[in-house]
Amino acid sequence: MKQLYVYSILFLSLIFSFYVSSEVRINGFASIVAGQDTDDKSFVNSPYSDEIDFKAESKFALQISADLSQGLSATAQIIARGSNDFNAEFEWAYLSYELNDNHTIRAGKLRLPFYKYSDYLDVGYAYPWIRPPRAMYSLTFSTYEGLSLLSNFSLNDWDIASNIIYGNVEDTFFETTNPTEGQLKDIYGINLQVSKDWFSAYIAYVGTDVFIPTSSIETVAQITEAVSPGNGTQISLDSDYGDFLGLGFTIDYANWLLNTEWSQIAIEESLTLDNEQWYISIAYRFDTLTPYVSYQATESKRKTANISNSLLPVQIHPAQPQLNNFLQSALDGQMFEYNAYTVGVKYDFHASAALKFEYNRYDDIVDIGSLGSFENPESSGNFSVAIDLVF
Repeated sequence: MKQLYVYSILFLSLIFSFYVSSEVRINGFASIVAGQDTDDKSFVNSPYSDEIDFKAESKFALQISADLSQGLSATAQIIARGSNDFNAEFEWAYLSYELNDNHTIRAGKLRLPFYKYSDYLDVGYAYPWIRPPRAMYSLTFSTYEGLSLLSNFSLNDWDIASNIIYGNVEDTFFETTNPTEGQLKDIYGINLQVSKDWFSAYIAYVGTDVFIPTSSIETVAQITEAVSPGNGTQISLDSDYGDFLGLGFTIDYANWLLNTEWSQIAIEESLTLDNEQWYISIAYRFDTLTPYVSYQATESKRKTANISNSLLPVQIHPAQPQLNNFLQSALDGQMFEYNAYTVGVKYDFHASAALKFEYNRYDDIVDIGSLGSFENPESSGNFSVAIDLVF
């Protein structure tokens, strides 16, 4: 983190050192959001409680871009989030170089291209909802440090854009449940988008080696290793391969807007569960009013524990059934799923600002150890109102 601050200072110094001889643009965006849960169940997917809160999702950001001529440019975005007591941080900071009219290479701290709205993830004004559907936009990290190759071209009236990436992530994972400092190493991936007239679609794939020493998983790994040597190391998130696959499409025809996205996240040979999530949203524009409805769902895929000792046959290993039961409990303790219905409206009361009202209803919540179970799923909900603006 200290290296990032040093890098950011050097980056801004570079921008302003070229201020006299280059074109510098300063843009910004902000969201003032207030929300409140309809009950006191404290659903982990909601940033609110049963008391109204103005900080959880509010944010303010500035973006500085400098054209350094001859295809070279620099961009930095500084954002202050209410969830972080409005402490300003660099969301991204990178250099860009246009190789030619169709290809641009970037280096620095960049946005991971997981989703349709990845580049505009924090810009509430860019989408109809107060926030993108949480079931789909579920990853707690969104940036990496490395390289990116952007390409744009046309083929038979289709516009095609790709973003190929490589880099690393150092971040705090599982912030809402078990904050853990970890790393994603040797990230590689591609986001490919196609569009024509009123239709657009994308597919994204990201793969990486995962190093996240989660205390709960490490404890299970140590116990497993003691009982069954050689198997405990397979449980830790230590150089396990993880991948993300996502796809979606948008229909923006006349006054109708339909969005849908789907993704799957998996980490091989580890004590984690594969997750699948998706949503569909429909909106209709009435001049300055845009009402919308959406449905979203997420679920973790249940795994069956099956650890066998490589030295002793299962039938004469007295600890084998107990170990499998122990691991099964650890796996089941991660089960998380729900579906949600959203109803809202966006009011464009200004050329650069929008007022939004939204209600979310979460049903069939299974969050073992916190809220809901397979035998007794729970429900929850929240209201929120926001003003999104760009400048």
